[in-house]
Amino acid sequence: MNIYRIYSKVKRELLKSSRIILLIVLILPFFGGCRINEDDYELTHYTGKSVNSFEKATKTELTEESNGVYKIKGELQLIAPKGAIESYTILEGSEHYKLFGVGIGMNKAEAEQKIMKAYEEETNKAIEAEKNSVTHTYRDKDSELYLSYDIDTGLVTEVSYYHLNIESLMEDEELTNAGELIALVGDMRVYYNEAMVYLKSVQENYEIDYGKGIWDVDILGDGSSFGEYIKDEVLKQIIQLKVIRAKANQEGILLTEEEKADAAAYAKEHYAGLSDADRDRYLVTLELLEKVYSDNILAEKVFETLTIDVDTNVPDINAQQITVQHILIYSTELNDEGNRVSLSLGQRNSAFDKVNELLEKARTGEDFYTLAETNSEDDEIEYTFGRGEGPDKYSDTFEQAAFNLKTGETSSLITTEYGWHIIYCVTDFNEDATIRVKENIIEERRTKLFADYYSSWSSEYDVVINSDAWDKISLAE
Repeated sequence: MNIYRIYSKVKRELLKSSRIILLIVLILPFFGGCRINEDDYELTHYTGKSVNSFEKATKTELTEESNGVYKIKGELQLIAPKGAIESYTILEGSEHYKLFGVGIGMNKAEAEQKIMKAYEEETNKAIEAEKNSVTHTYRDKDSELYLSYDIDTGLVTEVSYYHLNIESLMEDEELTNAGELIALVGDMRVYYNEAMVYLKSVQENYEIDYGKGIWDVDILGDGSSFGEYIKDEVLKQIIQLKVIRAKANQEGILLTEEEKADAAAYAKEHYAGLSDADRDRYLVTLELLEKVYSDNILAEKVFETLTIDVDTNVPDINAQQITVQHILIYSTELNDEGNRVSLSLGQRNSAFDKVNELLEKARTGEDFYTLAETNSEDDEIEYTFGRGEGPDKYSDTFEQAAFNLKTGETSSLITTEYGWHIIYCVTDFNEDATIRVKENIIEERRTKLFADYYSSWSSEYDVVINSDAWDKISLAE
């Protein structure tokens, strides 16, 4: 893809974005609302959390077999006697779950290599003849792990883990080695190391998608680089998070013990993924990361709490989405200057005859998609859209004709500046797409309401930026 097309895409995405708590999307990939990553099946991440947290993260439903014992039949057993998960057993029928990266069916050599990263040598080994397996036991001061292999194949058949002493969470405290002061938000301070946690996370996300060359490009056309733009946005959003945290305390909106545990777990995982060089260079500590994740979780909680009562009524007429397929036969072409001009009379007559033949075939029952795939001169065959949202490149005539069709109907010839279209209505009410639009409308209402709250709050805080320190930081390095 051409690099300037990529930058144009980034620009469109930036201009569309209006959500105040944007950093939650950028820095917290671990929250993963809709998509389950492989890492979500690593069970040790849920030690000390509730069964409900586990079900929510893994999109599974557990059955309580007895007090504190939960199961997914044939796959998994959890023990949570006091509400917090303390034990896991992965059974032979499991395909996904892992403990320390070890899952069912893994070979012994690979499994032992992974286990040795968490434990010293095994403390015991026992043969279970009735199961034709050998079980190895590993212990440390906090936990026990039992790893069973099939005697004949050497493959893992069962893994059990018991946590003996769930660690208490570290309390938040002022950091003494934090680098230069970057900003004051009222009496709240933002130091170099905290700002860099956000900035480096955003940088990594953009560079994965668009490459390192993006930072010096003047995407917005105002003479400033994209790197400068992103730095400004990151600092604005850190300030927003500080204001939201202060207002949360005033409103009595606090993190639960489970949410604090989530912040600690996310911080631990983030910290483990940093190189020693980056920890030293950017002065990142585990305590700092816990603070960062706590601020983000709290901000999202404030948003959810204060916008919970927003109007959720969205009439179908405002959200209705239809799905149509179409065939396009050109009556025009591009000239040397890139302008669209009419075909010659002979070419135009030939094209008109062709589109009429296709219309006849469509009306006599031929599969429309197949007909379009074979004959349409547009790369795209199917569109889903609502009122006022028809394909940008076609005139309103296309959209109006599409909305006049009922499910299963085929239009007459529709003329646009490109040529002639035949439109087939797949459905005049795409329920799934309509629901998504309704959800987006409700979310926009919530965002607007929260923006009003924030506008009022922010006026209460004086903000001072240490421009000298902040300007020295470059994403293009």
